[in-house]
Amino acid sequence: MPVDPVCGIELDEDLALIHDHNGKNFYFCCNGCRKIFIKKPRKYKNNI
Repeated sequence: MPVDPVCGIELDEDLALIHDHNGKNFYFCCNGCRKIFIKKPRKYKNNI
């Protein structure tokens, strides 16, 4: 199961929001976490 890199929540892949970053899909629990990641993806590089 994918994990939201911002908040660490384990997600159901079918229900998660998806964002492509450098050719890799990232999964998010909500649009808020997705927006945080988009602003500063390097901050979450250890969670990737």
